[in-house]
Amino acid sequence: MGEDNEAAFRDDMVASKEAWSKHEVGPSLPARLAAEAIGTAILMMAGLGAAVLALPYNLNATIIVALGWGIAVLALIIAIGHVSGAHFNPAVTVGLWAAGRFPGRDIAPYAIAQVVGAAAGTAVIFGVLHADPTVTDARVAMSGMSIGFGEHSAWGVPVTGALLAEATFTGLLVALILSATSVRAPLHQAPFTISVGLTMLIVMAIPLTNGALNPARATATALFAEPWALGQLWAWWLAPLAGGLIVGILYRLFGDAEDLDTVQLVDAVTED
Repeated sequence: MGEDNEAAFRDDMVASKEAWSKHEVGPSLPARLAAEAIGTAILMMAGLGAAVLALPYNLNATIIVALGWGIAVLALIIAIGHVSGAHFNPAVTVGLWAAGRFPGRDIAPYAIAQVVGAAAGTAVIFGVLHADPTVTDARVAMSGMSIGFGEHSAWGVPVTGALLAEATFTGLLVALILSATSVRAPLHQAPFTISVGLTMLIVMAIPLTNGALNPARATATALFAEPWALGQLWAWWLAPLAGGLIVGILYRLFGDAEDLDTVQLVDAVTED
């Protein structure tokens, strides 16, 4: 290869802001927010719906509920992960940002979309409970699917233990997502890895807190439950966000630097 051709080849390999700026980088923010809201709504209907169907019949409810969440996540990641990244969880969004894999300017819009979607999906299940003639009080039934500590925990876990459990399990979820979606991870295996991991984490968390690992999920059920659920809601934002943030920071410090390239390139070519 001649020197002129080699120089031209090297120039072609350099990212050009002018070339990138002529085209939109990925789906628009409104499209991504719509995907997050719709996906989170479907996730809530699947997870809570599994509980509604399983609990009255004692059909190994813990496993069935966990599978409801896990299988729904698997399907949604495959279906709309290419649009929004399939976070469906403010703690995941914060963890990805802390790891350098998500722009900070989109955290608040994503979290709002996730909470709105979760509330919409929960409203559907609340309507189903209201229509069920065997359910005497839909709010009491929804309280049974809400996240709680103390007397509202299946094992009576105190607030400190509940905070530690939610922070730890959410941190493990974020670590799993970051690892499974790394540039060095095997292609096409992330949805299955994440869904199986989430299922296992929820199985372990249900006896302790009822297993949210997700502030949007905790908020949505609290809105339709008895007053105690809203009174404890602070814990289900604090612990998961702290767990996701800590793991994200650690992953950014010790993870693969190549995972930062995409976000840095998108930010570079979209800045004014």
